[in-house]
Amino acid sequence: MVPFHHYSFNAFAFAVDPTTNHSIHVAVFSVLDALGDFIVRSHDTADTNEFTYDSGNGLATTEVESRVLRAEITRSAIAKAFTICLFLVNWTLTVGSVYITALVASRMLEADSVVATLPFSASLTIPMVRSLYVDSQPSGTSIGQSCTPSFRFAV
Repeated sequence: MVPFHHYSFNAFAFAVDPTTNHSIHVAVFSVLDALGDFIVRSHDTADTNEFTYDSGNGLATTEVESRVLRAEITRSAIAKAFTICLFLVNWTLTVGSVYITALVASRMLEADSVVATLPFSASLTIPMVRSLYVDSQPSGTSIGQSCTPSFRFAV
């Protein structure tokens, strides 16, 4: 389920003065904000990397100062609890409608108008319940599509 996914990534940034090919100090590299109901935990550390460039006389390598960002992105506890509640409601409706349909089909329950409409109304309600999930796709769209969070970074 989407709300229980955990995303993590590492990125590094450095700046180089094009006239001298020396590194420019990067003070902070962090995630500015997140969209939706994501919780972002990140920290950056100072590091050094090798930068290879064309000096005009061939390739040259120099050591540059850089910042490494390690970030973890998860959903909030409220979104997770809401998803579990909706999951239980969804399956309660599904099991209840299958049970009533089986009772009517086996003639253990008289098929009056109210009982006959319960499975039909549940089948209309289930897509609406599913649409309440965090970042859910509209009913009838491809299940294979994924949610891709987008973030802004500050260097």
